[in-house]
Amino acid sequence: MSAALALTPKVASRLFLGVERSVCGRPWRDRLDERATTRALAIAQRHNVPELLARILAGRGVEVDEVEAFLDPTVRRLMPDPHTVTAMEAAAMRLADAMTRGEQVAIFGDYDVDGATASALLARFLRLGGSEPIVHIPDRIFEGYGPNVEAIRALADRGAKLLVTVDCGTASIEPLAEARRLGLDVIVIDHHQADERLPDAIVVNANRLDDLSGLGHLAAVGLVFITVVAVNRVLRTRGFWTEARPEPDLLGWLDIVALGTVADVVPLKGLNRAFVAKGLLALRRRDNIGLTALMDVARLSGPPEPFHLGFLLGPRINAGGRIGRADLGSLLLRTDDPVEAGRIAAELDRLNGERRAMEVAMLEEAQAEASAALGIEEKGAVVVTAAANWHPGVVGLLAARLKERFNRPAFAIALEPGGIGTGSGRSILGVDLGKTVRRAVTEGLLLKGGGHAMAAGITVKHGALAEFRAYLERELAEGVTAARADQALLIDGAVSAAGATRSRWWRCPITWSPMPIRSDQTTSAYGCVPATARCSAPSRSAPPVSRSAKRCCKAAVRRCMPPARSRSTAGTAASACSCG
Repeated sequence: MSAALALTPKVASRLFLGVERSVCGRPWRDRLDERATTRALAIAQRHNVPELLARILAGRGVEVDEVEAFLDPTVRRLMPDPHTVTAMEAAAMRLADAMTRGEQVAIFGDYDVDGATASALLARFLRLGGSEPIVHIPDRIFEGYGPNVEAIRALADRGAKLLVTVDCGTASIEPLAEARRLGLDVIVIDHHQADERLPDAIVVNANRLDDLSGLGHLAAVGLVFITVVAVNRVLRTRGFWTEARPEPDLLGWLDIVALGTVADVVPLKGLNRAFVAKGLLALRRRDNIGLTALMDVARLSGPPEPFHLGFLLGPRINAGGRIGRADLGSLLLRTDDPVEAGRIAAELDRLNGERRAMEVAMLEEAQAEASAALGIEEKGAVVVTAAANWHPGVVGLLAARLKERFNRPAFAIALEPGGIGTGSGRSILGVDLGKTVRRAVTEGLLLKGGGHAMAAGITVKHGALAEFRAYLERELAEGVTAARADQALLIDGAVSAAGATRSRWWRCPITWSPMPIRSDQTTSAYGCVPATARCSAPSRSAPPVSRSAKRCCKAAVRRCMPPARSRSTAGTAASACSCG
């Protein structure tokens, strides 16, 4: 075992293994300060877990008393009282009334995976209660993000009495005001950042300013699940469920919740961890016809893991909203017809292939434009690229790639013939892009915009692009400089491949069933070789390494560039892989 695992107090700013500059130009630093190191020691002793796992847990802020719930998260233990979410009680009562009276309910969702899963989950629940809802997913190009007046009028013409928006609606003041004028009651179930002014509706959003639930990390589908639990509780007290109309098994739908949670890249902490852990178990049962068809076309033969949700299933659901029919993902997740499910899954798989080819061509053009704008010295706080031939459904992926390539917030904008550009932005840690975009809307620089700290969507006039670029440079320069200056790679610990054996190390089951800390980490803190627990090659004299450890180590090393240096660590001859 590498000496780097010894739980001796370290100063957080101390270099890890003496690496001042890796191949990627980042210093390695110990993630744990003296207090966290002490907590790691207590975790290892009290819970009898490996020292490296204890360090990983302590480095994520897990307290000694929270370890069991973190490693084996259950919905029953972590599920809060739904009424702790502001306006949840009113929303549950109104939905229960609609189901009891047989009112026509319309669901307005977003065109991404979170929106598809959230709309499908709510539709399934309403359907089991005897109500067949109208589900509308807006076209990304012709309607854009969120509720719009034309769609709401069409839903009202179809007899809707209650409109429920999922994964959208928090900032839709005017469209939802039109819904009220048309006589519709409105419920918003959303998780996007909110301003002080809210629409005329029952707004269930754990990120609204007056919400104290502490559930702001949930994806929209997670919040919809809590809403369904609240509605189900009301219906149970009213005697709504009978032998002829049995109460649904809500936990059986956690496969849908897990998919939306991972694909929306929300923090996998607290209730989110339980959603994903138990959702993966539900997914393995292959009860959902649509998800089963999607796994088949994605050629997922083994047990599904978080990686599969984020990189195999999620992109295929997203492909419909990006370059095809926006409602295909939601349709797939709520159908019970195997033939229809197979047809939709095959179409989504085809669209995903087209999306990949399209992305490659667009990315080459975007990187060239960004490099020219930043210059040889790459000066500038933000990357803003735009082109007339880009597909609006792929600009979010472009922005993410540009952010990774240039290590600064990035926007990619598709310019449309009518003088309007639709774009997406992605940020780096420590720079709140959503707040900056909302301020730009307030100042009249954007027609529409909003999002999270790490991602945002915008609608802008062609003529305002230069002013928007200047605004971003002015507002974000200081924050970007500070964030980029403090981008050391924080290391949890080090272990040689010889030490990464199942018998010696991983006694806790969760470490061998991948359960990352964040949903955007494919090899995160869950055993074998996490991205932040560096893997070293064993010496010739090292004892045999388990097959699982070899596979995991190779996966980690493949992510690395060639070693920047070779070194030995107490008792184990090793070549340190200086990636990151």
